[in-house]
Amino acid sequence: MRKRRIRLQSAFLGMLYFSALSYGQGYEIELNAPDFANKQVILAEYFTTRMIPKDTIILNSSGTGVFKGEKPFDGGLYVMFFDQNNYFDFMINRDQFFSITTNASDFVKKTTFTGSVDNKGFYKYKNFLAKRRGKQESYIKQLAEAKTVSDSSWISSMMEKLNDEISQYVDMMIFDYKGTFFATFLMAMRDNTAPESILKGTQKQKDSIRYAFYKNHYFDNFNVGDIRLLHTPLYDAKIKNYINKVVPSHPDSLIAAVDFLIERSRANEAIFRYMLITLFNNFAESKIMGMDKVYFHIAKKYYIPEAHWSDKEYIEKLKENLEKSKHTFIGEIAPDFELRGLPKEHIHMAEMDQQIKEDPHVGYTFSLSDIDAEYTILYFWEADCGHCQKSTPKLYEVFKKYKDKGLEVLSIHVINSVEGKVKWIDFLNEHELYDWTNCWSPYDNNFRVLYNLTSFPYLLLLDKDKRIIAKRLAPEQIDDMLEKLTKD
Repeated sequence: MRKRRIRLQSAFLGMLYFSALSYGQGYEIELNAPDFANKQVILAEYFTTRMIPKDTIILNSSGTGVFKGEKPFDGGLYVMFFDQNNYFDFMINRDQFFSITTNASDFVKKTTFTGSVDNKGFYKYKNFLAKRRGKQESYIKQLAEAKTVSDSSWISSMMEKLNDEISQYVDMMIFDYKGTFFATFLMAMRDNTAPESILKGTQKQKDSIRYAFYKNHYFDNFNVGDIRLLHTPLYDAKIKNYINKVVPSHPDSLIAAVDFLIERSRANEAIFRYMLITLFNNFAESKIMGMDKVYFHIAKKYYIPEAHWSDKEYIEKLKENLEKSKHTFIGEIAPDFELRGLPKEHIHMAEMDQQIKEDPHVGYTFSLSDIDAEYTILYFWEADCGHCQKSTPKLYEVFKKYKDKGLEVLSIHVINSVEGKVKWIDFLNEHELYDWTNCWSPYDNNFRVLYNLTSFPYLLLLDKDKRIIAKRLAPEQIDDMLEKLTKD
């Protein structure tokens, strides 16, 4: 990425600008870029990873122009954009009256600032890194080409030494520029690592301590409520990494993390809106089992009551979906309901007798709560469903594998018409699916509402207390899960 700078007109004006700034009277940024005389320049802000234009000017024949406005910008990282190949980033903080002078030959080396402490530090840092980048790339190349262990070891030690040098430089810059946004920005990029003094025990125990320390201190250097950080690419990456990689992928752990982040974001309306929308969408799109619980937690506690920018019709639809789904979240007790079981003998006889096959009243009535098993699978399916036709025999093999380890399967046919029963019986006989509990609900469809059934097959795995452990898994996935659960 290429960089440039801005410059002030005189020392007197510089003093005037700082005086005006202290009262929050807008912004005035002078740009001197002779290489772009008579060209349009866009001043854009970062909003997480996006760049949003905020002001535009045409430079004069000398390449000078002034961005000026009555309302100050939010602090953060901004971009001076000439064209797709020529642009540079810079910082805006409280000092919004300053100047930049730049040269297209090298935006990092030849961009200077007058009246902006943050940018003086920022460009010192960028120049320092630019000089070290060549060394780093050289070491990486040497390491790839190293022919002996000794050579690799030496190169690795030199890379480590370079990293230490960079780290020490950053420490110095944070100290020297304490109180500036630049120092805040440097701190925000830092991860906290566990000190060696607390690493005890086996390697596994040490790794566990490292992870716990990293998780517990993840935001020590990063203020979630700082609007200036939202105007950098750091913010979005920091939040999503925390949610998707740092916090354990368990609904209850993620709900606690979501509450923490949203409450921290209330310091600023723009941050709150970003945080709520980002987390809401993140879990709406998640392919990980159980994340619907987190999604609907956000919807119920925050989005429905507080997303005033959202369409009313959408909010009502969200309420409706929440009501339909609330019974089948991971960790919830599966709703009890009544079923009609078909004895194995009836299925055999129905193969030869059409009248028996069509009889909707045969069988015995039972409830889910009557089942006494270590693990219970609720398997909703229909004989006409192509996916069900492939999945059902595979699930039956899983049942046979684990039935002596406490597994019960309620194979529930969802079509309750006479025609549906005929197709169901034929399928059971064709594939000899006799030994699990074949059942249906010939008199009502209430179970469809209870379990929000919209597509088939639909599978839930329950524990001894009928608490939902897993759902929407393929037979192969259930096999893997049961193998772990039933391992002695």
